[in-house]
Amino acid sequence: MAAEQEATGNGAAEAVAREPKSEENEEVEASPLPDGPARRRRAPPYTRSFRGFLEQLGENTAEFDTFRRGYWSTFKPADAFEDDLVDDLVENRWKVRRLTRTHQAKLVEIRRRKELQRERRLASEGREEGGAAAKWLMTTEGLTGLPDSKYKFEHTTLFLRGLRATVESEGFTEWGAGCLRVIFGENPGLCASDVVREYKAGMKADEDGEEEAQQLALRSFLNALDLEIVAYQKLHALYREGAIEIPEATRDAQMLLDEKDLDNMLRQERLLELEYQLKLEQLSAWRRGKGAGVLDFDSAPGSASRRLAAGGGSVARRPGRPPSLAGAKP
Repeated sequence: MAAEQEATGNGAAEAVAREPKSEENEEVEASPLPDGPARRRRAPPYTRSFRGFLEQLGENTAEFDTFRRGYWSTFKPADAFEDDLVDDLVENRWKVRRLTRTHQAKLVEIRRRKELQRERRLASEGREEGGAAAKWLMTTEGLTGLPDSKYKFEHTTLFLRGLRATVESEGFTEWGAGCLRVIFGENPGLCASDVVREYKAGMKADEDGEEEAQQLALRSFLNALDLEIVAYQKLHALYREGAIEIPEATRDAQMLLDEKDLDNMLRQERLLELEYQLKLEQLSAWRRGKGAGVLDFDSAPGSASRRLAAGGGSVARRPGRPPSLAGAKP
C-alpha cells in the first residue's frame, strides 16, 4: 500500500511539472519537488491604471507587455518593491518612446503643412489677398510686370499667341496695340520695346498702303514676336520646374519646431530622464542596502533624489557619472 501511495505521489508531481505555466498568470514558478531548485521568477500580470491609459490612446498593449517582459528579464526584480520600481522604469521608457513619436509626428505635420501652403499658393495665384495689388500692377506695368507665377506666364503666352494670330489675319489694328499695352504696360522694357516698335512700324506701313513695306513690317514684327513667345515659354518652364522640385536642403530647413514646441519637448525629455535616473538609483540603493542590512535611498551625494528635493539645478545627467546599476545582476 505504501508503495502504491508513493507511486501516486510521484505521478502527481510529474503532472504538476508537465502542467504549462502562463507567463502573465504566474508570479513564481515553484519547483515541482520540495527540495528541488527554484526556477526563474516570472513577471506577474500588469494591473496598473497605465494600461487603461494606453488603451484610451489607441496604443498597442501587447507591444507594451513584450517591452515590459524585456525589462523584467534584464533587471530580474526579486521582491514586490523591486517589482514596483521596474514597472516605473518600464512606464518611463514607454513615455520617452511616445515623446519621440510625437516629435517625429510633429515634423511630418510641419512638412505637410509647408507643402499644402505651397500648393495652395500655386493654385491661388492672382486670387489671394494680394490679388488687388496685382491687378493694379497689371494695369500700370502689364502682365509682364507681375511677380513670377503660373498665371503670369500662361496669360502672357496666351495673349502673345492671340496677337500673332490676329495680326496674320487682320493686320495691324488698334486692338493689337491695346493688347500690347495689356501685356507690357505703358512703359515696356528693353526687349518688349522692340516688339512695340515693330508693331507701330507695321501700323504706319498699313496707313501708307505700300504692299512691300507692309510685308516687310509683318515679317519683322512676327520674328520679334516669336522670339518673345519662345522667351516666355522658357521662363514658364523654368518657373514650373522650380515650383515642383524643391531641394531636400530647403525641405529640411523648413522642418524646425517653433520655440514653444521645442521648449515643451525638451522639458518633458529632461524630466523623464531625471525620473528614470532616480528610479535606477533607488533600485541600486535598495539592492546595496539589502546586502548590507541597511536601506538608504539617499546615499549618493549627487543623486537624483537630492536634486529633486532641492528643487533646482540642471535636470540633465552629470557628465562622467552614469546612473548606478550596482546590484542589477541576479
